[in-house]
Amino acid sequence: MTQEKVIKVVADYKDPGLIERISANFRRFWVDIKWMHTDCNDNDMCTIFLALYERYTMENIDLSITTLSKMVDVDSVEILNDYKINNFDIKYKSSTKYEWGELIE
Repeated sequence: MTQEKVIKVVADYKDPGLIERISANFRRFWVDIKWMHTDCNDNDMCTIFLALYERYTMENIDLSITTLSKMVDVDSVEILNDYKINNFDIKYKSSTKYEWGELIE
């Protein structure tokens, strides 16, 4: 069984490179992305869900999430706890939220 960590990214959509910059952030730290689901609304706000593999690079995942939260277009990054996924309908009860590299409670 493969361990995975699911995160939620809320970002401002200003150009088509947003998703590539988010993906490149994880590639920089050798973190594999299992899947990604993006939903953008008319107000240029995007919610991006990503599942990250936790098999080889567990110590790099936390660093990559903190670095991602410091990106200019990214408003917040949440690590989802106690989640359930059904055809990209993601329900979760709690999360750990980061903004500008700081843990928000």
